[in-house]
Amino acid sequence: MEHKEQLSQIKDIKEMMDKASRFSSLSGLAVIISGILAVIGAFLIYSDMEFVLKGGKLISYSQLINSEEGADGLERKIEFLLAVGSIILILSLFITYLLSKRKARKEKAEFLNPTFLRATKALFIPVITGGIFSLLLINNQAIGMVAPATLIFYGLGLINASKYTYSEVEILGYIELILGIVASYFMGMGLLFWMIGFGISHIVFGIIMYFIYDR
Repeated sequence: MEHKEQLSQIKDIKEMMDKASRFSSLSGLAVIISGILAVIGAFLIYSDMEFVLKGGKLISYSQLINSEEGADGLERKIEFLLAVGSIILILSLFITYLLSKRKARKEKAEFLNPTFLRATKALFIPVITGGIFSLLLINNQAIGMVAPATLIFYGLGLINASKYTYSEVEILGYIELILGIVASYFMGMGLLFWMIGFGISHIVFGIIMYFIYDR
């Protein structure tokens, strides 16, 4: 009986140490919603850019941004893409904050703890760097590399932050990284890979995280 009590105490201590060493309040539902927003945003961009079949041929993103509309048309498309992307990012961060905070409250855990700050720093250093790099790509008219760059830097951020949160985050990071590299080869289809990476992948992993951790 005493041996069982000791094992139970060791288990409790291990769980406490595990909670202290990683951010366990990340909401799977927030990840799902972020993915859905990304898919909606991608469809909005596709719709605005008239991503359709013409004469039996699929018009790619690179063909659209270099269409006969000229510089004014290209500038309008880039502005719309940046606007949609910025709105999705802000909404996703806000929803993630609210739902993760609610999860922490339900688990009676501290939300803004040192582990959360370390995870945030580990994620956003590569992400912010990637954002600046993407703006420089746009400034230098390398539009086709923007989607691959955002996927690659985001993947690096997730891999970096996974040390402080769930192991599934690392797997998602490698998927984003691979998608970014593949997208850089299939130039002109970056927006499609962007939707797969930020949209579908988030929905799938959000569902997995929800059933493993949230429930």
